[in-house]
Parts: sequence; C-alpha cells; structure tokens
Amino acid sequence: MKYTKHIKQASILCAATALLSSQAFASGFMIPEQGARAMGMSNAYAAIADTPSANWFNPAGLSNQDNGISVSGDLVYPLNEYKAGGQTYSAKKGVHVVPQAYIRYGSDDSKISYGLGINSPFGLSVDWTGSGAPFTGLAAGGKGVTFSEIQAVHINPNIAYQINDEFSVAVGIQYYNAFKVHLNNDVINIGGSGDGFGGNFAAMYKSDKWTVGASYRSKVKVDITGTAVGQVGAATVGGGLQGIGANANTSVTFPDIHTLSIAFHSESGLLLSMQVDRVNWKTFDKIQVNYDASALNALTANADDPTGRTSTIPENWKATVALRVGAEKVLESGSRVRAGYTYDPTPTNAEDFSPRLPGNDRQILSVGYGHDFSDDLTMDLAYMYVILDDRIAVAPTNANYLGTYTGVVHLFTGGVTYKF
Repeated sequence: MKYTKHIKQASILCAATALLSSQAFASGFMIPEQGARAMGMSNAYAAIADTPSANWFNPAGLSNQDNGISVSGDLVYPLNEYKAGGQTYSAKKGVHVVPQAYIRYGSDDSKISYGLGINSPFGLSVDWTGSGAPFTGLAAGGKGVTFSEIQAVHINPNIAYQINDEFSVAVGIQYYNAFKVHLNNDVINIGGSGDGFGGNFAAMYKSDKWTVGASYRSKVKVDITGTAVGQVGAATVGGGLQGIGANANTSVTFPDIHTLSIAFHSESGLLLSMQVDRVNWKTFDKIQVNYDASALNALTANADDPTGRTSTIPENWKATVALRVGAEKVLESGSRVRAGYTYDPTPTNAEDFSPRLPGNDRQILSVGYGHDFSDDLTMDLAYMYVILDDRIAVAPTNANYLGTYTGVVHLFTGGVTYKF
C-alpha cells in the first residue's frame, strides 16, 4: 500500500507541470511525443522500443533491453490565430511542459520483465480568453468558447514475457486521472475531475535485421464530476447569477489505439522505421454536460433541453490513420543523428467544427541527436516542427465559428536514460 501511495504521488508531481495544447501534437487531443529518442524519429518507434519508453510505444520491447530508467520532457510553443471579417485574433501564447518517466526491471535469469510508465498521452489547452474573437462572447446556449482544458496523467504498469529469442509479448493496465478539466465561456465556467481504467497488449518479433512491433491500447472512459459557476456574462444574460454555482458532470472517452510498425537494421549502422497508428476517434462523438437543478439552469437552457439540465455539443469525430517514417544513423564517434516525417489527418468534420479543438490535417518534420556519456548514461535531444493546414470553416452549424484558423508549433525535447 505504501508503494502504491508513493507511485501515485510521484505521478501527480510529474504531471502537475503539464499544460497540454491540442494544437501542439497529433490531430485531436492525442500526444504521441512521449520520449526523446522516439520524437527524433517522428515517433516511428514501436518496432524499436529499446529504452524504458517502450512502456508507452511497445511494452513487448521491455524483453530486449537492460534494466533502466528514462526521464524526458517536451517544451511546446504553439502559435494559433483566427481570422474573420478582416480581423486577426490570437490565442494566448506560452511555452508548455509535458514530462514523461519510465522504468524497466527484470532479472537476467528470468523471461519476465516489468515496466512502469508515467506520462500524459492525451490532453488539451486552448485559450481564446481576451482575444476578442466573436465566439468568446456568446451565451452558454450559443456555444461560446473561451478556455478549454484537459490535464490528465497516465499510469501504465506492464509485464513482458520473452517466449524465445525472436518473439515477446506484453500486457498492461492503463489508469487515467483527469485531474483538471475545464469548459469555459464568458457566461459559465465548468470544471471537474475524474478517472478511469483500461488495458493494453503488445507483441514484437525480432530477427537479425528486421523487427516488427504491434500494440493495442483500449479506450478508457473517464467520468468527470465538478461544478458550474456563473461568470461576468451572467450578469447580462441571467441577471444576478454571477458567482452562483451548481453541481455538473460529463465524461470523456480516450480512444483505442492500434499500432503496427516495422524496422530495418543495416550493418552500416542505419536504422529505418515505418509505423501506422489507427486512433479510433469515433469515441469522441459529443460533449454532454448534465447540471443539477439550480438557478443556473436559466443560463444552460437550450433548444434541445429548455429546462437547462443537459447541454450537448455534437463532435462526431472519425477514426484516423497516421503514417510515420523515421531514420537513425550511427556516426563514427558513436553518437546518433535522427530524422522523421509524419502525416496525421484531422478527425473533425466541417459541420461540427468548433474553436475548442480547431485542428486540421498536419505534416510533421523532426530531427534528433543521441550521445552516450558512458555505457550506462545516454542523452537524447529532438526538435519537431508541426505544419498545420489552414482550417477554413465555411460550413459549421454555428455561424459564429466561420473564419480561418491557422497555426504552427515548435517542439523541443530532451531526455536521459540510465541503465542499472
């Protein structure tokens, strides 16, 4: 029990600094950038998985490495703008930090390996507060948008089993703690937290030159409970309701993920990898918020529910398939240089598009560098440039969302791996 308590405390401390930006990572609100070496290869890493970060990318890879611990952190700088009516509005800028920590342990005479990953593979933060964008001043029933946020920590213990020299498998438990969730506008702020459990399975086949890796992560539903509080805009929309609170609840389902990857190891020290990720964003079909009976129902009343006890925002996302390719070259000095490319389509559709998640198709370029300070200590660095296609919203159900959404993102990461 004491061990479990310490693990939970460490995970919350690790995630407490993470302010996750939906514009900064993959389409939707998934964050594939969960390890420094992998990021240099554009995360085409599930068929390599030879550091403790295998806990996320492919836990079966824990069978093919020494005991060790990896820690890393992403620095993310997104630049997002909205253009309409000849005006340009900017979302709040800032550098966001996303940390990760992984450990692998097993005895030399055992075919079983153990691992633990603590990271934040899903999250979002989009802040239009103070931008002056027209959709920020709408009433709650009009789907106004100012600030949207999910901060969640993922704790993932894994067990890997080496069947023979070529083949290994792994299973694990996923625990998500969404400790901070916000859906805000000028009229009402909604905040809460919740958690949920899921599972994962992985396999790896390894020959002299070729490696194939596959993994599956189940969807995880997180029920969110919290409160709704009237804001400044409530003074004009529902007079006297500013500061009035009531219980509210909603839920979010993190999607299931299928990954298939293949890697080629040449005798010249060149490593090539290709990976396909299918993310089942169909699980994100709507945002439904339920409110207790209170005076605030006057603010949350809408055409679908005049009583104001339930408000629903349709999303109707679709499953996506991202393609990743990566390369690593060992230099004569023993250091390694890396590069990668990703094409990642958006799961959103034109009709249900919303500024809460104004994503679009994106292409991603990455470079990386690795250096061994000793046989036991390795440093990895990477940079990633995210190119977002302009999102021209011409047919959303809510006409207040019409306009053009643009953005670019810079990501820097650094990490160390220590073998013991």
